[in-house]
Amino acid sequence: MAQSVPVFFLILALSPGFSQQPADPAARFKHAVDLQRQGALNEAATEYRKLIAQTPDYAEAHANLGAVLSRLGKYEEAVQSYQTALRLNSRLTPVLLNLGIAHYRARQFSKAVPVLEQFLAAAPESMQARQLLGLVHVELERYAEAAPYLEQALTAEPDDTGLLYSLGLVYLAERRSEFRTLAARLAATSSGLPLSRLLIGQSLLDKADYNSAAEELEAAAGLNPNLPRLNYSLGLTYFMLGRYKEAATRFEKELAAIPRDFKTLYYLASLHEAQGDLVLARQRLDAALKEEPNSPEANLSLGKILVKQSNLTEALAPLEAAVTNDPADSKKRYLLGRLYQRLGRGKDAASEFAEARRLEDQQLERERMRLLEAR
Repeated sequence: MAQSVPVFFLILALSPGFSQQPADPAARFKHAVDLQRQGALNEAATEYRKLIAQTPDYAEAHANLGAVLSRLGKYEEAVQSYQTALRLNSRLTPVLLNLGIAHYRARQFSKAVPVLEQFLAAAPESMQARQLLGLVHVELERYAEAAPYLEQALTAEPDDTGLLYSLGLVYLAERRSEFRTLAARLAATSSGLPLSRLLIGQSLLDKADYNSAAEELEAAAGLNPNLPRLNYSLGLTYFMLGRYKEAATRFEKELAAIPRDFKTLYYLASLHEAQGDLVLARQRLDAALKEEPNSPEANLSLGKILVKQSNLTEALAPLEAAVTNDPADSKKRYLLGRLYQRLGRGKDAASEFAEARRLEDQQLERERMRLLEAR
């Protein structure tokens, strides 16, 4: 749920280190910097590339090309330029922040974490880096890790609606009592009411109160149709209500904004499967698994679809992956056992059935103890 975050892309200018550079490269670098500052980004990129072709080890040129590519929305290319700059000159510490931003914009959240942590170690006063690292952890659903970064950033910007909303998501996920207070704070800001209603709608969705969630989320959409994850939240709500046509419309809108979003692809696959379109469901799952190949649930869904299509041998790999990545789920083990059974692998099937029974008994015992403790 990529949030807006105040972003600057550092422009490196001439420094004393350039005295050893030939005059022509230095002049070309200055020209490219001037173009960049004027907003002539494509022209600046051309100049930086010419300079890099002429002087490949010009670290600052690689860094500034990364900034230009980021401004042009070419985040994956920007990442490569920043990494080259840092490889050539590890002392360009400010470039780490730009690299973290590019990873974030490219939705490479796991890669952003160590980069931003390294930058913060060198510049612990940077609230922008703290905010961004908090947002990255939210995207990775590491809510406990996200909270302190967002809370620290909020002390500096107490009325920042993006921060309030993101911290609201953290408190919602962690079932923290401060959630309602924070939603009210968000609604009290001059522009935060749409995000507040979105947050409340997402909390109702989390409670499985789907009708109320739909009302709140539609109200948020009426105030601002471009809210982050609004279409995904509405798509999921309508899917749970069995309103598949509306769900599909919302999910497709979310994909238009974030074409490689795993959750949207996964639930679209579930929607198509529910409608009986196994071919389209598999296409969506294939796309989802490109983003998260180890997802137990996506592998399970793909395996089940392949079984329905009588592709038993092909179903084996995703079902085994589902069990490998979620070995404590008795249902996944049972389904894998059924597949082994149908493939004539009786010994493997018996092993999975036995483990499924053991896990079920274990779960029943935990539930029994929980009820005893609650008395």
